[in-house]
Amino acid sequence: VLFVSFINYISSVAICLVQFGLQTQRSSDTTAETLRRLVRRTGQAGMQPILDGSVLLLAAAFEQFIIDVMVAYAAGLPAIIPTYAELPRSIRSSNERQTGVALIGEGPNRFADYELQQFVENLRNCQTRNTPYVLNGEAIALNDRNLRVNVLRDLFSRLGVQDIWTVVDASRFLNIYPGLSEPSAAMDRAKNELNEFITTRNQIAHSVGNTTIGPDSLRSHILFKRALSQSLVEGLENHARSL
Repeated sequence: VLFVSFINYISSVAICLVQFGLQTQRSSDTTAETLRRLVRRTGQAGMQPILDGSVLLLAAAFEQFIIDVMVAYAAGLPAIIPTYAELPRSIRSSNERQTGVALIGEGPNRFADYELQQFVENLRNCQTRNTPYVLNGEAIALNDRNLRVNVLRDLFSRLGVQDIWTVVDASRFLNIYPGLSEPSAAMDRAKNELNEFITTRNQIAHSVGNTTIGPDSLRSHILFKRALSQSLVEGLENHARSL
């Protein structure tokens, strides 16, 4: 299920390239060169709204990907730990606390009445030790903060993953940072890039300062998000098998 979430995310990322009339089957190097030619032809000013819009789309796709992964992970936990009371306390606490947040309507992603009723039923079954139980993954994944490094860590801690950055596979980042030979150095670079991407996204979304993101930067962001998504999926699957 996590892999399906990852594929859905990558499909959304492909839209960033489709906006430029490109074929996503082309190599990333060819894609970057084509984007550069478009910039030269129309001028940076003419292409900037499209480049900026692609950053916003990439950020939105990544946010949805994180929600999908958290929901899928929560849905798979009963098959691994069949009794609710045996779940780590952090997961039970998050399930109950975040269900309350959803019920009182605080935070983003307001739910329909029938969804809230299902949340209540699911929580009742958890408390009365009915099996199989169902975690309210959509409530657990509620978030209104930018997905910076510390926020990503906090979100996955709701699912019992103490530090998501110790779970992800750093070796994938070495493939996009060829100048780095140590996984730890690649991981530090990845964390910095995630925070920098969020800063760029906010500058574009709120028209703060001047953004001059170019095709090479956009390509770099896409490659990074693909590596991060793959690392998250593989790391969470390995973590689940260790429970």
